[in-house]
Amino acid sequence: MGRIHQLDDITANGIAAGEVVERPSSVVKELIENAMDAGATTITVEIDGGGVSRIRVTDDGSGMDEQDARMAFQCHTTSKLNTLEDLFDLHTMGFRGEALSSIAAASKVRMRTCQPGFEHGTQIEMEAGRLIGVTKSNGAPGTQIEVRDLFFNLPARYKFLKKDQTEAQYISQLMERLALVRPDISFRLIQDGKESLHTPGNNDDLSALYSVYGKKTADQCIRIDTEIGAIKIVGFVGKSEIARGTRNDQIFFLNERLIRSKTISAAVDEAYRTMLMKGKFAFIILSIFVPPSQVDINVHPQKAEVRFWSDKEVFHAVFHAVHNALSTDSHVIIPDTSALFRTSSPQSASSTNPTANPNENDNIHMVSSDSPDLTRVTETIPAQEENKNGNRTEIRYPVQEKIPLSVSDHRDASEKGERETEGELSKIAEQTRLQERRQGFSIQSLLQSRIIGTAFATYILLELDDGIFLLDQHAAHEKVLFEQLMKKYRERRELPIVRKSLLSPELLTLTSSEYLFAQEKHSQLEKLGFVFDLIAGRDCIIREIPDVSQNMSPAGYFQSALDDLRSEVPTSDEEMIRVFATTACKAAVKGHDRLARPEIEGLLKDLSLLNDPYHCPHGRPIIIRLGRKDLEKEFKRVL
Repeated sequence: MGRIHQLDDITANGIAAGEVVERPSSVVKELIENAMDAGATTITVEIDGGGVSRIRVTDDGSGMDEQDARMAFQCHTTSKLNTLEDLFDLHTMGFRGEALSSIAAASKVRMRTCQPGFEHGTQIEMEAGRLIGVTKSNGAPGTQIEVRDLFFNLPARYKFLKKDQTEAQYISQLMERLALVRPDISFRLIQDGKESLHTPGNNDDLSALYSVYGKKTADQCIRIDTEIGAIKIVGFVGKSEIARGTRNDQIFFLNERLIRSKTISAAVDEAYRTMLMKGKFAFIILSIFVPPSQVDINVHPQKAEVRFWSDKEVFHAVFHAVHNALSTDSHVIIPDTSALFRTSSPQSASSTNPTANPNENDNIHMVSSDSPDLTRVTETIPAQEENKNGNRTEIRYPVQEKIPLSVSDHRDASEKGERETEGELSKIAEQTRLQERRQGFSIQSLLQSRIIGTAFATYILLELDDGIFLLDQHAAHEKVLFEQLMKKYRERRELPIVRKSLLSPELLTLTSSEYLFAQEKHSQLEKLGFVFDLIAGRDCIIREIPDVSQNMSPAGYFQSALDDLRSEVPTSDEEMIRVFATTACKAAVKGHDRLARPEIEGLLKDLSLLNDPYHCPHGRPIIIRLGRKDLEKEFKRVL
């Protein structure tokens, strides 16, 4: 007897539902896109229990007659295309014909739909993919679809859902993004009976931006509207003042479709390369239009990934559009880059992988390749940087010879965020001392060095008998502060962080999804030292902050902590480490802050007491060395 058989429709639909319907936000996305394709000008989404208990999407679009309403729930039925060739000339959001059948296979669905000018409409009820009933209905023109008890018949998928509040955040974030790309549609989100988002739908993209992010963010954005070849790019690029700690606010649309693209992300990173500190990501909203025939959107059922006909042309267009917008704005200063330090190899990552970040190797600051002999004294060590998905992309940082290389995994909060223990500290300290003995150098010897001065008001120059040392004052102070915070945390693990009250409470306007997240993480944020109130309209009143912030603005500090927590670090200890790393970075002296000699001496003393004084909490080097013998060789004093 043969072992191969055909799956029944219920089983096949259930499997297909797993690809299209990942979580409640997937349902909302599919239903909103159908409403957009139907010409809706108003779309209202109501959710209960994070969308698991109930999702109701109401639109004022074209509606359907009874025949189409019945057919819409069948597999592979669509009004969007007829032949395979139509895929290359699509002007709609949907096209697969899988959304409604997949949603119905994983829930209980009631749809009411009515065409304009008709007295009666149609109501259809489905449960786990089975048709329950078809009746006439009364109602306004358009379509209303109510989805209840999502995954009630698929417990394996249900158990992977997150808390209701978290699922609601995903829905809120999705609607915010769709509102940005379609300012001509009024979007409204009601969560558990309370309105959390309402955009005007007046076809003004600035109004949509204001509705989602608030006035302060909108005022720090530069409008972009340009055409480069066959590519049109519109949207907003944020100034460096509103850069974020994650890529959550890098939003890209292709032909009004929300997408992810390494090529576009790499182009944005390159355009902002000289403007942002490491660990900061541009705030940017780009809507890119290309001829449908030059892009493949049929890559994944969720239609979030695309393939371009030419990654190079897309990269070029996005880079120049963003770079030109930043350069021409009178309030944006793009620092000049020096040719003194450059990569050791002219080949970039993009030469072998067009979707890789072409700036990936530009972080290797080495002596000019015009002096090939001098590059022999430089070696690099690998570090890792976390992207928005939590994946780690290898980058490389410089360190000169004879500098011990010991990096504590738990200290680099952007890499691994592992909990610090006393046993690990001892091991790290012993490894550092062993490497120091092998290479004939000790951090303690810098206390006897001669302070020559400060280069570019950033790099402290020190002289010892065997060479010259350059110390990054920001990275050094950042590491000292981070260690102090961690020490206090270990000593007071069960005690609250010391706070300081603000003379005047500070107001911060959050996005709808940030507001929901702050509600969910209220206790964690209080544990980190923030006292705040959330009030109607997505406003947050900050009253107290941790007493470690020095010159940081309370709103900026709170926003950074919120961004760090949204990175979904799993434990409270790791949350603390990540936030402390951000705190130390923001509170430390900056490049171009001029330090007096006593301040430099104090910094060296504090640095000498650390277990790992060679790398900041984010993995960058603190010290580099130019050996005396190497300099003498360059000047041909010795062979």
